Amino acid sequence: MKKKTIVPLIVFLVGICLLSVFTYNTNVQIQKDRRTIAKLNAVTYGQRIENDIENGIEITDTLKQLLINGNGQIINFSKVAENLMSYSIQSVQLAPNGVVTEIYPEEGNETGKIDLLKDSNRGEISNYAKDHNITITQGPIELKQGGSGLVVRNPIYLKDENGQEYFWGFTIAILRVPEVFEDSTNALSKFKYNYRLSREASVLDKKHVVVDANCDKMIRPVTYDLTVGKKNGNFKSCLELDGATLKLYI
Repeated sequence: MKKKTIVPLIVFLVGICLLSVFTYNTNVQIQKDRRTIAKLNAVTYGQRIENDIENGIEITDTLKQLLINGNGQIINFSKVAENLMSYSIQSVQLAPNGVVTEIYPEEGNETGKIDLLKDSNRGEISNYAKDHNITITQGPIELKQGGSGLVVRNPIYLKDENGQEYFWGFTIAILRVPEVFEDSTNALSKFKYNYRLSREASVLDKKHVVVDANCDKMIRPVTYDLTVGKKNGNFKSCLELDGATLKLYI
């Protein structure tokens, strides 16, 4: 009797063990598959956000080329700037000698006409951009005209009649935050991802600041590194996500 009882029990226990091993291996594979999908989404949406920011940089490059072609002048700036505007652009600006004199749209942005090189919150990084001749980004910061923005400043150097380079000033684009990322973050939300969007405050301040988020914590994130503005080495970015959790540094 004992043998008849023990044999089925052993078979049952072995079956339980095999089932447990199978279940464990299945769960491990599911987690691997989720992380693989997470990595693919990190690349996809990281590069999409990268492109969103690059669009703002391209606006300043367009204005730069117009200044070069126009010998330091842009005829009918307001009309030109109007054609460069989009939903995510808060304003487009010119700052000859570092002083903002032209803003589009001007209405509501009058307080943005400041001396960037002497401003207490903008002077250090603006002078850095001027001295190193690199496009810099700052923010998100509280704008003098209200609201929050990610600021792109492109230093412009022209040549005088003797062929000597001189600092003309800055072309500037201010990106609305968090609107500039909405297409990407809305898509992430639809896919049930949690996300935190952060970045280094500036090339001079490596502290990460939160740009946009729909959660407080990340769990076991995978990582994807990218850089916006590769020519100048700024906008250091890191995209981390885990299954249904995403974290992005821009």
